[in-house]
Amino acid sequence: MNTCRKALLCIAAVMLSVVLLSFTCAASGNIGEPITLILNNTPVSGAVLIDDVSYVPFRNLVSTIDNYATFSWDARKNASVSDGTGVDIIAYAGENYIEANGRILYIPDVPNRNINGTLYVPVRSIAKAYTLSCKWKATEKIAHVTGLATPIMSGKEFYDSDDLYWLSRIISAESRGEPFKGQIAVGNVVLNRTSHGSFPDTVYGVIFDRKFGVQFSPAASGSVYKAPTESAVLAAKVALEGVEVVDALYFCTRRVSVGSWASRNREYCTTIGNHVFYY
Repeated sequence: MNTCRKALLCIAAVMLSVVLLSFTCAASGNIGEPITLILNNTPVSGAVLIDDVSYVPFRNLVSTIDNYATFSWDARKNASVSDGTGVDIIAYAGENYIEANGRILYIPDVPNRNINGTLYVPVRSIAKAYTLSCKWKATEKIAHVTGLATPIMSGKEFYDSDDLYWLSRIISAESRGEPFKGQIAVGNVVLNRTSHGSFPDTVYGVIFDRKFGVQFSPAASGSVYKAPTESAVLAAKVALEGVEVVDALYFCTRRVSVGSWASRNREYCTTIGNHVFYY
C-alpha cells in the first residue's frame, strides 16, 4: 500500500510540474522577443518586440528619460501614472493610447499590455511624449530613441478649443455606441472636409454646412448641442492629433447606405461598425 501511495504521489508531482512548466512557458512566451533599446547612449532594460511593435516597461523608459519622475497605479483607471519634470503621463492598460500632458497619443491596433504584472507600452508613444525621435533597425533588432527630452505641448495649448468643442459633439451625436475606431473615422471625415476645396474650412462650418442641403442630421435635429460622451472627446482629440483611420469625405449608416447618394456617386472606402465610409 505504501509503495502504491508513493507511486501515486510521484505521478501527481510530475503532473503538477508539467502543468506549472506549461504555465511558465506560456507566460514567458507572451512577453515577446527581447530587443535592444538605447536612449541616446544609455541602454534601457526590458524592451521586447510584440507583433512587430517595440514595447518597453513603462517605468523603465520614463525613469531613464526623467530621473525625477514618480509613479503610482490608479486602480480605478487601470493605469500607471507618472508625474515627471514637465510631463505627466497616464498609460492605460489595454488601451491603444497614452495621455501625456492632456494630449491623447494613439496608435491604431497597438494596445498597452499588462504582462505578468508589468505594464508595457509602445516605445514610440513615450518618445512622442518627450518629443524624442524613434528609429528601429530591424536587422539588428535595436530601437534607438534620440534627442533632447522636451515636454510635449499641453492639450490646452495644442487643441483649438472651438474645434474640439464642435468635433467632439458631432462625433458623439453621429456615432454614440460605435467602436472607438469608428468614432475617430467620423472625426476624420469632418477634418478631411475642412482641407477639401468643396467644403468650408472650419469644423463648425463643415458641421453646419447647408450648401447642398443638411450634411449632418444632428445639426438639424439639435442633438449636436448635447454634451459629448467621454469617448467622443477622446476620439476628437485623436483626430486632431492627425491620426487618420479613413481618408473619406462621406459616411452613412448601413441601414441607408444601399441606394444612397454616396453609394451611387462616391467610391467605397470601408465599413466600421454601423457606418459605411466613402471617398
